[in-house]
Amino acid sequence: MATQVLKYLVLFLVLCNIPGYLYVFTNATLSSAVSILTSIFLILFFFLSKPWQKPVIPFILFTILYFTIGSLNYYGGEAELFKEFIRFLILVICITEVMYRSTYKDLFYILLLGAISVIINAFIFPYTNALYGLVKGRYGGFFLNPNTAGIVCLLGIALSYSINNVKWRTVGQLTFTLAGFLTLSRTFIVVWLFINFLAIIKDRKNLFVPIIGILALTVMVTFTDRKIFAADRFEALTAFFGEGEVKTKTVKNDSRNETWALYYDKIYEKPFFGHGYKSFQRVTSRSPGAHNTYLMIIGESGIIPFLLFIGTFIYLLRYCLRYFKEEPYLLYTVLVVLLNLMASHTFFSNYQSITLSIFIFLKIRTLKANEI
Repeated sequence: MATQVLKYLVLFLVLCNIPGYLYVFTNATLSSAVSILTSIFLILFFFLSKPWQKPVIPFILFTILYFTIGSLNYYGGEAELFKEFIRFLILVICITEVMYRSTYKDLFYILLLGAISVIINAFIFPYTNALYGLVKGRYGGFFLNPNTAGIVCLLGIALSYSINNVKWRTVGQLTFTLAGFLTLSRTFIVVWLFINFLAIIKDRKNLFVPIIGILALTVMVTFTDRKIFAADRFEALTAFFGEGEVKTKTVKNDSRNETWALYYDKIYEKPFFGHGYKSFQRVTSRSPGAHNTYLMIIGESGIIPFLLFIGTFIYLLRYCLRYFKEEPYLLYTVLVVLLNLMASHTFFSNYQSITLSIFIFLKIRTLKANEI
């Protein structure tokens, strides 16, 4: 019983970005304390969960290589680098035991809480974003960043197809879809359509899911004041599902391709050892941050961690395709993670992608063992 409570507590703290949320809405001291407590809970769960599973060696090795090679050209505080390295290493090692003992349903319901926080942010506290210096007109709930919130909602959509209870699956899909729309994330819209297209190909019964999208958009337009949204993005979103012309200028604005292009030359300058930890994450007048995990990894730590990282995800994708008939939601989930890595550089600060990647790795390991 104690380990079950601890498991859900860890899942909530890690997947719902609670330390980061507390940092913005309370103070750094409380946030730091909860962050340390999360690591302690992970370690405690690890030692209470014998017999231990085989460690996820690719992710552990990648973590060690990324931080050690990234430290060679790092000119910031050594204490900060060491703290982030230890914290992430604890997560990768200990979350394995949590994920092994977690089900699709566990992750679905935890992410559902995160989606509800986005809806509460938009419907009840729409003006807190401006008060606390967050993105105006787009909503992130616990996740603060609306793009991160959009990815979490996509992960929830992917996992929803594993829920056998039709009522809860429908409630979840409606909640995740509504919350995703409230982020006004372009990535969410495109990937939401893609995931549901794959789900319909897998099973014609999923044809009703687009209706859920229309219902969610109707709720959003009917029960909210348009003034609380970023006007250009709101018009672009509604145009996708209405009769009006899609605002292509808005959809293409702030193109990720243009952002990525700013970093290509820097990668060519130091392809073997990179420019150092956090060099591709800093936001300045000239550098908006790479907004691409793949570029961030090769740019900060060079080709060796990058190849290991890419190789690990090729492995995951290969076996998700192989087991698509048995567990299609594995493929949906890994596709969301891969697309998220193309649009963000928060892999080491927002833990949803690494946590779900380890979950997929363990599921594949179990499926392969069952075959044998």
